[in-house]
Amino acid sequence: MYKILLMIKDSANDELIKHFRDDVIIHLEKAAGEKIQLGDVDGAKLNPEPYIKICEIVFKTKDEMDKALSTPDGKKFNRNLTSFIQHVSVFFIDYGV
Repeated sequence: MYKILLMIKDSANDELIKHFRDDVIIHLEKAAGEKIQLGDVDGAKLNPEPYIKICEIVFKTKDEMDKALSTPDGKKFNRNLTSFIQHVSVFFIDYGV
């Protein structure tokens, strides 16, 4: 199993989160073919960079993820994500190890 974890820092306001959902997450949903929920982070205030929202998408393999991210919508996701990178941390997690 392979996951992409997107964690939104508390520096993001409500307008930025809505914009992130409408301009970034929507393209990942289309590329992966599934709905992605944004969840509230509860209890991360002790981190050096506290987070307020989190979302994840699961793929069976890294190859499946790479294939999704190489589609036109996957490329839009990557391109649009760069404009939010100061407010988002991205983790790629491989559970197959």
